[in-house]
Amino acid sequence: NMGGPGFRVYSTGFGPGGGMQFNQQGRRRPQQQQRAGGGGRAQQGQNQPPTWQGLVQFIPLLILFVLSFMSSPDESGTTHTGGSQYFSLTRSPPYVHMLETRLATVKDIPYYVTDKFLRSYKRDRYALAQVERMVERSYEQYLEKECATQRQYRLQLEKKAGRMADARERQKIQEKARDFELTRCAELTDLYPGRSGRRY
Repeated sequence: NMGGPGFRVYSTGFGPGGGMQFNQQGRRRPQQQQRAGGGGRAQQGQNQPPTWQGLVQFIPLLILFVLSFMSSPDESGTTHTGGSQYFSLTRSPPYVHMLETRLATVKDIPYYVTDKFLRSYKRDRYALAQVERMVERSYEQYLEKECATQRQYRLQLEKKAGRMADARERQKIQEKARDFELTRCAELTDLYPGRSGRRY
């Protein structure tokens, strides 16, 4: 569920007429007027209503605190592609509503969210910015994996060509390896330049 953990506010006083006092044995009994010579009246607690306006001010901070502990896609164990419990990089129910990054450094990265996300957080700029940063990082990790896969495929083609006895077949495989474009590697370098000194 989106948002932070629930919390309760407790009043520090007792309700009117519901005050309790303790006797020497630690047992409690309803507050009542003591007989003459038995001492003064017990003091009644005063109700102190919760300051809701003050609590509302901390809701954005509570949201940011919870989102800061959201796990990365590699650690979340989710089944949808490159996401977390808040979003997916691919359209997979219940992640059916496409958004694009606007507040992150890398713009226009498509990602998908749920109905609940749209109702609860799309208009919350603070929470949305945190989610978009995670989308940005998830997409970078996705491109890194795809780039590694493409490089591995090209390397396999080169090794296969080296084992070919027929010169014509060897040349054919070599050309295929040479013409194979590392599209994901190029996109990774273009969107995330200079992060690790990558060159492909």
